[in-house]
Amino acid sequence: MEQPTLFVLLLVAAIATFVISLRYVKRKRSLASKIKKIQSLPQHNWSTDFLQSKRTQMDPVADVVIQSILEQHEESMVNRLFDAMVSNDDIIPEQMPPEVRNYFALNHQLPTWADKDLIALGEQVYIRHGLLMSMVLSCKSMPECYACAKGAKVLYATGRLNDQQGAMDAFTRRIVETAQFVVNAMTPGGLAPRGKGITTALKVRLIHATIRYFLKKNNWDTALYDEPINQEDMAGTLMSFSALVLDGLKLLNVKLSDAEEEAYQHCWRIIGHFMGVQEDLLPNNVADARALGYAIMEHQVAPSDHGRALTAALIKFKEDISPEGKLFGMVHEMLRFMMGNKISDLLGVPPTAPDVEEKIENRLREWVGDFEKVEHRSILFGLFANAFGRIMLQGMLNYMNHQKKSHFYLPESLKSDWGVAPAKAY
Repeated sequence: MEQPTLFVLLLVAAIATFVISLRYVKRKRSLASKIKKIQSLPQHNWSTDFLQSKRTQMDPVADVVIQSILEQHEESMVNRLFDAMVSNDDIIPEQMPPEVRNYFALNHQLPTWADKDLIALGEQVYIRHGLLMSMVLSCKSMPECYACAKGAKVLYATGRLNDQQGAMDAFTRRIVETAQFVVNAMTPGGLAPRGKGITTALKVRLIHATIRYFLKKNNWDTALYDEPINQEDMAGTLMSFSALVLDGLKLLNVKLSDAEEEAYQHCWRIIGHFMGVQEDLLPNNVADARALGYAIMEHQVAPSDHGRALTAALIKFKEDISPEGKLFGMVHEMLRFMMGNKISDLLGVPPTAPDVEEKIENRLREWVGDFEKVEHRSILFGLFANAFGRIMLQGMLNYMNHQKKSHFYLPESLKSDWGVAPAKAY
């Protein structure tokens, strides 16, 4: 009785794998003409003068909403606002002020240039490579953002919970929440009308506006650091989540087709739109995005105590909680392999012997190669692996939030240092 049942299950799995694989291949082929057109689009001139001009510009759409709320209501409203947005699955919870309801209503539509076929393929790329992308995000993309000294100042200022005790929980919480944001955005359906990814991006956009409001209210040094969470910083973060993640996959010898890369980048172009990144900072294609990412790095990378503190928190997180640290046991070496020695030195990543670096490089590529071989033989394996990764990620998020539902929040440092009153019960 058991053998026929097992045979039926294997047959169903084989048929499902064949059908999914066939649809995936057909989707890539059907997009060939679109991909060629996208790749033929001209690249921008990401000059230093252009990027510097973007450091004086923020996000007036979201900034006006937060300014209106905070100037018309008690300051505790901002905490109640975020609590309500998270605890209610509706896009526009009833208790939201009219400014917020209008904000979601007016900004939740896909841009006219969004392509549903490209979105679908980009989501499939994430399904198949989401676990590896998560590793690239935490070992390369995020710490490279910390290397941008002016942006790191904002992250540090809004991340600490308690300077006196030196608590690092807020930093590690942000790491997990960032990963959750990527899952929400790139999981199939996230960029559909009323999708979770769009909603999350719009929520984060309001949080950025809130941080800007309080930083500027409390003597933010614009002359030294430029405007907080300005357009260049937002574009740099967007590139670190998109084109530079694709570079990280290449480093691991993961080979994506042109269609897969362009589709994934297209998804993040849409996410950038919802995050409030200006149109002239949204690259036309992958080559354009890579050029922008590296131009911003060249413009902003500099040593800073804030960047080193954020990196130390990241290393602690990976050693104590992250599965990669437990799996490989060589966190410093992984960071150096993914970022290179120059940025690793700048961020204070402990040095490693050349033979150890080579060992971790070979181990990573061997592990990724084995994973990719199995995954390419069975897309169902990729589906199951990615589902497991999301479950594991949510488990870490629950752990960091003491078994409470994940949410973006104003850290205690904002409440105490900036005089924000505690949230009141409804």
